Amino acid sequence: MRRSSLHVFGVMTLALFATILVDAGRPTSAAETKSIAIITMVDTPQLVEVKDGVIKGLAAHGYVDGKNLKINFKSAQSNFGTAQQIARQFIGEAPDVIVSITTPASQAVVAATKDLPVIFTVVTDPVSAKLISSKTHPGGNVSGISDVVPTERQIGLVREIVPGLKTLGLLYDSASDSSRASAESIKALGPKMGFTVVEAAAMGLNNVASAAQSLVGRVDAIFVPNDTTVYAGFESVVKVAQDAHVPLFSAERRSVQRGSIGTVGFDFGQIGVKTADMVDKVLSGTKPGDLDVIYMENEPGALGLYLNKASAEKMGVTIPKELLDRAAIVF
Repeated sequence: MRRSSLHVFGVMTLALFATILVDAGRPTSAAETKSIAIITMVDTPQLVEVKDGVIKGLAAHGYVDGKNLKINFKSAQSNFGTAQQIARQFIGEAPDVIVSITTPASQAVVAATKDLPVIFTVVTDPVSAKLISSKTHPGGNVSGISDVVPTERQIGLVREIVPGLKTLGLLYDSASDSSRASAESIKALGPKMGFTVVEAAAMGLNNVASAAQSLVGRVDAIFVPNDTTVYAGFESVVKVAQDAHVPLFSAERRSVQRGSIGTVGFDFGQIGVKTADMVDKVLSGTKPGDLDVIYMENEPGALGLYLNKASAEKMGVTIPKELLDRAAIVF
């Protein structure tokens, strides 16, 4: 009996040792191949910058595209029907995480799946957009990053550069939930800051220039919130503003580089990196619904002042030196 017990013990020990050797040869979780699907509503420069930031951030966490990470990136090219098709395609492929960039793209994805993990980003108000029901521990399969900006600071910048501001033109796609939310916050500031609002609805890319033109002669300045439709055709808006000498302002940094006078806004590459941090947590086993939504305005050093001196001169205004001295970047 004793010899039999020792024999059994020896066999079990060898089996355990063999298992340890096999497990030691397996890749760690960060080395296992993962799949990420990324959808954006349109591939404007700032949104491509978000996508690139996601890839950069994932690499910092050990997930390298082409090695242990497979990335499928698609743009809906400003078409919500196309976004819905892409969402269905992604769900059929069942990636480990879907990253949705912008509110409409996120709405298409979230409406299509209640099971696959979704991390949204560049969404102004995820609650009003019905992506989640709560900012903290939203539950379910969805969480992400909000790029809501301190509107009062942005409009304050407009007033510093256009001190005689009495009428502000708002140019945005009124079909966009996030753009409407921004417009409402700006209209609420009007009585307190001494200006009235004139709205121009850019319903589709082909109407962006004509919507901008409709504001000429009616407003002291034009402001564009975070709106993918308008930013997709932003050069046409810049031309209208420069030709008519109407100061043009925007809500994000890359549009300043493209020709608006200025903004207080975010580095979109940084937003992408922050998005990757959330994706990494999901890849490590955390449920999206257990992750609080991150609001970039609360992140240290996330906001910066961006100005375009040359464009301001073409629109007939001069940026005060103290603002130029404070700017993170002057284009």
